[in-house]
Amino acid sequence: MYRKIIKRSLSNMRDSYLIYILACSFAIGVFGILLSMGDSPSVHEALHWWNSFIYEISTFMSGLFAFFAFIYMIYVGGFFIQRQKNEFLTFEKLGMSRWVIVMISFFQTAIVQIVAWLVGLLLMVIFQKFMGMLLFYLMQIRYNFATSFGGDTLLMMFWTFLFSTIILSLLNAIKTIRILRKKQRKINVKTRWWLRIPAGVFGIGLLFSAQVCTWSLFTDIRMISYSAKPLNEIFFILLADIFGTYLVYYGFLPTILNLLQKIHAISYSGLNLFSFKYLKERLFQNISILWFVTELSALALALLTFCYFGYQAVHESYDSSYPFELAANKDTAHFIRKELKQTDAKIKRKYKTNVKINLTSYYNKKSSTYMKQPMTFMSYSSYKSLPKQMRKGNSKINSNEFMKIDTPTGIMYQDQETEYNIAVKGAPMIAKAKAGRAFPYGGSMHFGPMMIVPDKYYQNMPAEINDTFYGWNFKKGDQLQKSQAERLKNYRYAYYLKVNLKSSLKDSTIEVIKKAPKQYDASVYTQVGYLREGNVKKRFKQGGGFYLYIVALFSVALLIALGSVLTLRILLRDDYQSRQLRTLQKIGVEEKEIKRIILRENTWTFLIPIVFALVQSYTAIAMFDSGRHISKNIILIFGGYIVLYGLFGFISYQVSWRSIKQKFRL
Repeated sequence: MYRKIIKRSLSNMRDSYLIYILACSFAIGVFGILLSMGDSPSVHEALHWWNSFIYEISTFMSGLFAFFAFIYMIYVGGFFIQRQKNEFLTFEKLGMSRWVIVMISFFQTAIVQIVAWLVGLLLMVIFQKFMGMLLFYLMQIRYNFATSFGGDTLLMMFWTFLFSTIILSLLNAIKTIRILRKKQRKINVKTRWWLRIPAGVFGIGLLFSAQVCTWSLFTDIRMISYSAKPLNEIFFILLADIFGTYLVYYGFLPTILNLLQKIHAISYSGLNLFSFKYLKERLFQNISILWFVTELSALALALLTFCYFGYQAVHESYDSSYPFELAANKDTAHFIRKELKQTDAKIKRKYKTNVKINLTSYYNKKSSTYMKQPMTFMSYSSYKSLPKQMRKGNSKINSNEFMKIDTPTGIMYQDQETEYNIAVKGAPMIAKAKAGRAFPYGGSMHFGPMMIVPDKYYQNMPAEINDTFYGWNFKKGDQLQKSQAERLKNYRYAYYLKVNLKSSLKDSTIEVIKKAPKQYDASVYTQVGYLREGNVKKRFKQGGGFYLYIVALFSVALLIALGSVLTLRILLRDDYQSRQLRTLQKIGVEEKEIKRIILRENTWTFLIPIVFALVQSYTAIAMFDSGRHISKNIILIFGGYIVLYGLFGFISYQVSWRSIKQKFRL
């Protein structure tokens, strides 16, 4: 008999249990994949640089992921017990022992968890190779990932399954005991409109003030290293968004719904007032869940966006600083060629560019100081002869325009401001220069800003120093041995510039020093002899790809879990709500009208969190001054979020309507 009761309960809520099992199995599969990555022979062989690091991070992140997945299972598992409250109370009235009812709840939960783990393990086996290849792709590693599960991974999965299933079953059994001991069947919470209305208005005020403060933060964020104002603004924006959203949900949303109910014209718009009242009450009951899902969805979106575009911006900045795997100036180029002849390096491309170094003077608006410093000059034709990817981050100029390339102030940077009135020793003043941030041959090859000038200006300009830059890229690295790299260290610094500044730029001079000065000061600049960044760049990309992989898994899993929470909240109606729909049918509400109720309930339940989460996550991104290039690409992530939650909404509507139609036999 008990087996039949459990079977019937599982069958009655099979649609809801299916969604719960799929969400849990996805989390279990991700947990197993994260755990197995640190123990995979393919990862150890392909990432010998990162062996210990990958294992430690994978173990830690899999444990952290398992903890949050367990919290999700506890939270959502309570939905099913609450849904069966009247069923358990009926069993008790019919004379069934409380402990028997508790054991039914225990074994029912255990069966669901066993099925979820079996499906999750199957997903882990199927998708481990795909996820491994995705990891290698993000880390830019060309290696074939082989599916493999170590003994430690399987043992950890078994113990996690055993303890989590027992604990979840015990928790649901305890919830069942509390239901059976509870005398009151339903608690009616009175709506205090005198509190909700001002709370909703105050919530709107908080959200509006958060947006205003965000725009203020655009200019204040650059003061974060020496002022507490940006941090205070960030703290206020976070609190205003979180509490403002809840207050709007608590006060403003119910107020609007009640005002709509009191408008008599609504009864002539084809909407049944009884249907509207049911829809309104369902939204009231889900306010806390809507707020919870909104805030966590905004967090997941912001986290995923920050990680992806941060990864993109860091690599873009790194490529601007080190465009060539190996670069040198004319003092060290012949030493580099000599060493390369002794290796098997296959040169993919090489470039040579003449430059001039001269003294300049201009007012820097960002630092509010008057700058006098040497600057490297390159002709427009030489600049255009370099690969397009080296000019990608710079402003577009024609043959008659100037461009000043300077180091960006941060990883997440905006376009730099145009410079004006740059005085050049022995040459006409540059009235206007566009801004750039991508240095040809790499920012470290320069001791300061660089100027791209028209060819005629370059030819007529006198130079304090003439130099030549060389750059090489290789098919499989420069192949330099450790001993060769040690020899090249002697040529790390080509020469030093001693600037003798006078009151007039015309009287100021630059002295070239071949040996390192005994004492450095602000007037001494160093010209780097060569840059060898190929291996460092490779490790840098691998590390960034790994972090993107981890954060993407977390964010997507969190969004899926939150979407399933909304779906289950809609599907798991209690008996009181089912009777309301049944009453609507009895008083003459047509099938088309009830179907419209289900559609609107799903639409509003998913639409409200989508809108608020998008606004809040975009505010968070703008708050940290992420740059205009992010706003162009953010559609990809936000669009994916809308599609994902739209799919959840469509599935919940179809399943909910089918369940109601079967139950009422409409």
